[in-house]
Amino acid sequence: MIESAVRYLRDAGIPFRLFSYPSPEELPTVAHPLPRGALLVEAHVLLVDGRASLACVPASDAIEIAGLANTLHASVLDAADELLPGYRAPLPPLGGLFGVPLLVDRTIPSHAVLVFRAFGPHDYIEVAYDDFARLEHPRIELIATRGELTA
Repeated sequence: MIESAVRYLRDAGIPFRLFSYPSPEELPTVAHPLPRGALLVEAHVLLVDGRASLACVPASDAIEIAGLANTLHASVLDAADELLPGYRAPLPPLGGLFGVPLLVDRTIPSHAVLVFRAFGPHDYIEVAYDDFARLEHPRIELIATRGELTA
């Protein structure tokens, strides 16, 4: 599966780094050191008005479904991973790879480098945000919540 993400990025001429930490065991998952200015992100499959989409959020955050539905003026449902058959979570936030639109949380563009796991707990891809945005043309929205109360 990782091969499809690598081929997608290479075919688009996007520079990236791939780090693999092979292990016969799924748990514990490996930790990857983040470079300065980088952010670990993850993708979630959503249904937006019945159409599959990917949402990219910081890995430490959750998706605010109700807020996103209000912002988009659309119905939004968490679709888990069954909408992209043949692909195993964690999915890379590469909407073009799956032929679906990509939504990116508004906090993400402020980071120089994105790091994400691709199709399993042992492979990480690092890519510059500017290159990522040029390839994906994401829609930037308020998507994530940290569960913090506002003052």
